[in-house]
This record gives sequence, structure tokens and C-alpha cells, in this order.
Amino acid sequence: MSREEVRSKCRERGIPFSPHETINQLTKKIMKKEKTEALKNGIVSAEQIAEWKKKHGTVHVIKVTVKEGDVATGYLRKPNRNHKATALSMYAKDKILECGVFLRNNCWLGGDERLMADDDIADTAAIQANGIIKFMDAEMGEV
Repeated sequence: MSREEVRSKCRERGIPFSPHETINQLTKKIMKKEKTEALKNGIVSAEQIAEWKKKHGTVHVIKVTVKEGDVATGYLRKPNRNHKATALSMYAKDKILECGVFLRNNCWLGGDERLMADDDIADTAAIQANGIIKFMDAEMGEV
């Protein structure tokens, strides 16, 4: 593929480029844009999930059935201690939806954007996001 053909693809996809960029650089830009668009549509590769696991440890998946044959899928990373503290404070005040929205927004890795923007789907995802806070079994008592 020639440089002009690659530049033409960039123009079609709205990718800015400079005259001195090589075919390889332009191709990488196109691939990055396609990956970003796929991620927004909930299309996540096994390689991307492996990369997230390497970086964040645990990766959680949320699947919301919108209608038969249409499932919105998104991915969340494990919350950090500050996220847990804020979320538990909200939860203690019976702000369950707000708690889930906070966790979903702050731990979001990628996936179907409807989980973030479409009211009914986003609310369902937020309620499910509350489940990413995990605690170990423990006991406390007096001796």
C-alpha cells in the first residue's frame, strides 16, 4: 500500500497526520483508531484483556442484556483503596446506585459505551458494578 493510499484512509477516518509521517506511523494511527472504536462498541480482544490483567490484576466483566441477541459488555479493573472507601461511604448512606456509578466510572477499562451513557443500560451496569468490591472472610470477637 502506498503512502497516499494510507493517507487517504486516515482522511476517511478523520485521523490527523503530518506530511512527514511514514506509512508505518500512519498505519499504527489507523490501527489505534480502529482499536479505540472497537473498544467503544464492546469489542475487546483476548490480547487486550490479557494486557489489562497484566497491568491491573483482576478484570471484571459486566454484561447487560439489552434485548434478545443484544448484550452490552464492559470491563472494570479492581478498585483501589480510595475507591472502596468512597463507595462504601455511599453504600452506607443507601446510595446504592450512586455507589455503582462511582465504581463503574472510576474503574472503567472499556467496552460498550451504552454501559456509560444509555440511562437504563448504564443504571443496570452501575448496580452490577457494586459487586467488584470484595472482602475476605474474617471474624472478630473478644478474648
